Amino acid sequence: MSNDGRNNGLTMIFAFCTGFLTGAVISLLYAPAPGKETRQKIRDTSAQAKDKTLEFAQHAGDAAKENVQHIVDQGKESVQGLVEVGKERVKDATSQVKSAVETGKKVSSEVRSKITDTIPGLNNDKKSGKKSTEEA
Repeated sequence: MSNDGRNNGLTMIFAFCTGFLTGAVISLLYAPAPGKETRQKIRDTSAQAKDKTLEFAQHAGDAAKENVQHIVDQGKESVQGLVEVGKERVKDATSQVKSAVETGKKVSSEVRSKITDTIPGLNNDKKSGKKSTEEA
């Protein structure tokens, strides 16, 4: 079983309890006592083993729930951080696009004015050109 350093204490306690209970059962079987007493001791020891196993399972389940909740919380924090970074990048990209559009409009206006200044007779058609562009 892979264990990367978590729950080493619980594993040791479980191994110790299992070994202890196994040893207790074996010692009862080999101890000189009447059969009725030995069977009663085995029943008692089995009941104790069951109780301790249930207690261990409860603690292990609680520890697992805590670990899962911790992982979920970390995941939520990571996702929130990524969302914030994404929003910032979209905001930056939007401002860059707006700036590029404004620069394009400015350059286009400058080129148009240079063309109209260069070609004679376009200054008179400037107003009619605007009207035909607006109609389209």
